[in-house]
Amino acid sequence: MSPVTPTCLIHNIGALATGDCARPLRRADSVYIEGGLIREIGSGITRAADVVVDAHGITAIPGLIDSHSHPTFGDFTPAQNALGWITHYMHGGVTALISAGELHLPGLPTPPDARTAMALAHLAKRCWDNLRPSGVRVYAGTLLLVPGLTESDFVDLQAVGIRLVKFIFYDYSLLPNGEAERYVGWARKRGIKVKIHSGGVSRSGVSQVAGIDIVKRLKPDIIGHATGGPIPMPEKEVERIVAETECAIEICSSGNPRMVLPLMRTVGASHAFDRVLIGTDTPGGTGVLPRGMLREIAYVSSVAGVAPEVAIAMATGNVARAHGLPQGILEEGRPADIVLLDRIKGSVASDVLDSFAKGDLPGISAVLIDGQLRVAGGSEQTPPPERPVTITRGLA
Repeated sequence: MSPVTPTCLIHNIGALATGDCARPLRRADSVYIEGGLIREIGSGITRAADVVVDAHGITAIPGLIDSHSHPTFGDFTPAQNALGWITHYMHGGVTALISAGELHLPGLPTPPDARTAMALAHLAKRCWDNLRPSGVRVYAGTLLLVPGLTESDFVDLQAVGIRLVKFIFYDYSLLPNGEAERYVGWARKRGIKVKIHSGGVSRSGVSQVAGIDIVKRLKPDIIGHATGGPIPMPEKEVERIVAETECAIEICSSGNPRMVLPLMRTVGASHAFDRVLIGTDTPGGTGVLPRGMLREIAYVSSVAGVAPEVAIAMATGNVARAHGLPQGILEEGRPADIVLLDRIKGSVASDVLDSFAKGDLPGISAVLIDGQLRVAGGSEQTPPPERPVTITRGLA
């Protein structure tokens, strides 16, 4: 029998950022959670609950969803020989990770042959289905597309619940034979998203360079690290992505920071903020970045001039929608993945949204995943918030 998830009431919230780009702020001061789901959002909610969190006027946002991560062996990453990285990311507000491929398996031949790529995807999916470090969901098993796959392989992907395939090692000199376009069609037929590594070569040195012409030909769902991973395509091509494709456009904290500026100007002129996703593209050559998602939100808001509540949506609801996930937005019926945070003492900002707008990192007080407190009373990865939450057990 599954354990009963305690009910939870969060009250005295100062600001609520929804994660929904169309409605990024909501006037409410309370959230009631039952069965791991948000059941009610409003003002002055007084329901009885097993756990009561007094937010003392600080800000609630959805749990951050890292759109571009590289998990391998649970909470250990051989890319940086680091333990506990997923737990550290959770202390940075991350409640879900989306694998862009389990690339850093020691000894993995790059590029892998078709059977190796399929075996790796299936193994990763099955392992991560049985593992949630600190409660963090890891959507793993992303298939690295290489020549020689068959439609039955995509049937098998669907059968085990793999959600994503990725062009990174595919030999684009083979494009005239139409195989790559068939892959896209086979994936879409089964509800599997298609991502492409864009820009220059990756740390492996054998990934394929992909600019606007490749992107327009393959028509992926998601353009991975459009502003560099670590090197982007030329600036004019980055700008053309907005007007000439319908893809979701991912930016990563490990990319080229200058390229974010022309991209955001173009996105703003086209009112296309709902297409932008935020990720870290870590662990990898850039390292392990527990505050990477927070840093990118602050950068996009303070330097690129995006409204902070919209930048938050890029790291939450936009990612969830692009990948077909249920979380990422604070509304009734959604998973209760919530981060409570405030300005850090000494900041000139008035609150969290103003902190992001000024380029300051916030301090995390609590993280809930599926309505369960995973961080309570302060994060190990941010300075303490000026106003910590108070947690009590029992009736409200």
